Amino acid sequence: MRFINSLLLTACLLLNVQAHRPIASSVVVELRGGFNKTVKKAPIVKAKITANNHHHEEHLMSAPVAIANVLADLCPHGMLPIAYGMAAGGGTGPVLATLILLVFGFLSWYSLVTWARAADATLCREKPVVMAESLSEVWERTVGPQTKFIPDLGCVALTLGCLLFYSAFLGDIFGSLVSGLPSLPPILRKRWTVLLLLHAVPVLPLCLAEDLSSLQYSSMTGLLGIIYTVFFVGKRLVDGSYAAGGKFYSLMPNHLHPSGQGTGVLGLVSELKPFQAKRGLLVLMNMCCVAYACHYNSVKYFMELKNRTVSNLQKVMAFGLGGTALVFFCMMILGYATFGSNSQALLLNHYHGSQDVMATTARAFTGLAIISGYALMFAGLKAALFSLLKEKRPQQQKAWSVSLLTIIATAACFVTEAELATVIGIVGSVFGSVVIYMFPAIVNFKLLNMKDKKGKNIVQPLFSGELAFNKLMVVFGIIFAILGTWISLAEGGGHH
Repeated sequence: MRFINSLLLTACLLLNVQAHRPIASSVVVELRGGFNKTVKKAPIVKAKITANNHHHEEHLMSAPVAIANVLADLCPHGMLPIAYGMAAGGGTGPVLATLILLVFGFLSWYSLVTWARAADATLCREKPVVMAESLSEVWERTVGPQTKFIPDLGCVALTLGCLLFYSAFLGDIFGSLVSGLPSLPPILRKRWTVLLLLHAVPVLPLCLAEDLSSLQYSSMTGLLGIIYTVFFVGKRLVDGSYAAGGKFYSLMPNHLHPSGQGTGVLGLVSELKPFQAKRGLLVLMNMCCVAYACHYNSVKYFMELKNRTVSNLQKVMAFGLGGTALVFFCMMILGYATFGSNSQALLLNHYHGSQDVMATTARAFTGLAIISGYALMFAGLKAALFSLLKEKRPQQQKAWSVSLLTIIATAACFVTEAELATVIGIVGSVFGSVVIYMFPAIVNFKLLNMKDKKGKNIVQPLFSGELAFNKLMVVFGIIFAILGTWISLAEGGGHH
């Protein structure tokens, strides 16, 4: 009931703001090189400055900044439950689990490159270059203007649901941290107070950033939090603080104890066969399906990249997603090696909240990492929503951003992340699968068949049989949208 009330509150506030949205004018699209498909009177945001202008150069991302943003975008929400995914349903063998991480990482890399290649072939061939941010601008020039609202709706649903979950999680984790500070006034130790204050500072200023390069410092801070958390989990495995007879073992309830003793460096991982596959394999696959989701920013990542070429974007995403896969691998193996089949959906729940100072620090750093990822996800929400509403005025965009964040923060005051987990799991599974796998494949169907005036293809396939591969991507997306929904309902949101 509390969740339904929060949704009703969100809907009412959105409807109130919706009434004031402006109507944008239309312009005629002129494509350099003369594509066969002419799009007339399509609403396009023309850039006031292009990527080559010196003034705009400072707003572009270097490759290291882009990589840090990708890591900050992906790791916070994917690294904590991954050990639970490996432990679910009898456990998945470490070699097989690692292969799954790599396969889903590659699929995510490919779909991000797909959006970049399409943006390069369309937006970057217009005069002047269209510095668009949303997926719909690429969709319009490849699939068609009549359905350009579809990717925007998918990204809005995905990011709005995930941001609501993020907000509730921030309230839970920081509310828990300050509750142990008796020197603070009682009002400042309440969850809703902490949640609203956090959204005022620092979340709001970060969410008002105009471009991804502005978030480099928060991303670097989030990256430090990610590294510390991985180090902490590894240290507690090595020092045996939570193993039987360890320093903190007797302080934790039985369900948070390790499931066995384990042997050697691998701990409880040694109990699994390398390629063991049981019903829990589907849980791990569903997690990986959406853990690599940053595709709501895929066009922004490309258009705001210095030395903007598809090959540079390929390298950036290879390092970003490769680093993400490494973080996931470490948290999965180290977490399972420590707690085995008892691994919780939020791994930090295993560590004592007050006696273990390093655990408290890890929670704080994890909260900072989530804040950095929050701003990046909010950027994706803004790009999709402003495109959907045809809102181009900077002041109105800022007003929308403040209103949206207020709505999300207010709704999050009424629910916890545990209460949201099942619903957000379904939202993430359905719209994550659609945005990551199906949309890029549909764009590729059109892009690989588009020709210039001379009858030549405007892009070349990355590999032989790419069109057939994209057909499999669509089927893959449908399967995992259904599978993810079923697992979210069956698990009751446990993997969050």
